Amino acid sequence: MKHLFDYIISLREKGEFCFTSSQALKALNVSQDALRMSLVRMRNKKQIVTLYKRFHLIIPPEYRSIGCLPADHFIFAYMKFLELDYYVCLLSAARYYGAEHQKSQIFQVMTTKQLKVVKCGKVTVQFIYKKNIKNIPINIFDVPTGYINVSTPEVTTMDLLRYQKRSGGINHIATVLTELIASIDPKKLLQLVQASDEIVWVQRLGYILEQLNPIETKNWQKSIDLLKKFVKKKSPAYTLLVNDGDDESTAKDADWKIIVNYKIESDI
Repeated sequence: MKHLFDYIISLREKGEFCFTSSQALKALNVSQDALRMSLVRMRNKKQIVTLYKRFHLIIPPEYRSIGCLPADHFIFAYMKFLELDYYVCLLSAARYYGAEHQKSQIFQVMTTKQLKVVKCGKVTVQFIYKKNIKNIPINIFDVPTGYINVSTPEVTTMDLLRYQKRSGGINHIATVLTELIASIDPKKLLQLVQASDEIVWVQRLGYILEQLNPIETKNWQKSIDLLKKFVKKKSPAYTLLVNDGDDESTAKDADWKIIVNYKIESDI
């Protein structure tokens, strides 16, 4: 009779690090009680982790110290198991484009269902809900266990402004944008802006960009110019730079129609 340990070895030999209880039952031809006992033994030896009910991760020796696989090693398989669309977003996405000045310890994923935070050893995955992400532009990155969906630099920028608190606040966003701007295609950013049903994030983005002093200036200046023309044409109402800043501020930026109720201080 084939044992769970042998099954896991066979998965590792194929470069797979995840399996479900259903898959194991079919491969081993054992009862649910027998599988359950085997899973408990392997969990106690820290050879596997049950991430969610019937979804399990194989933990090779090199990752035993963190008690989990790195998030990007299992997120594709996990979201496939849940049958949900997703993309890596916000600060986690920015890292794939070289914006790593302030690394977040949380792996952030945008998906179409409200999910609880996953804590696996020293790894934390935070899910952000968005009703529809089917037409959101993404890039595909290779990882040791396959590939993952990551928001484009332009979508990452939009999300950073739309989810300020999830992004560490406006100073953190400014720091990330200082590095991320080198990867942004100004024309693609404008297309995203034009397709957006909101303009507040565009106003805030334009104002923040003008406060930066990036190393790469071509994309930076072109993005500012295109966004400024767009905002001027739309002529939106004035909006606060941040929702939790100085509500009594009277300083205004006429180009972006921004009430400057917070002083931006990038770490770069």
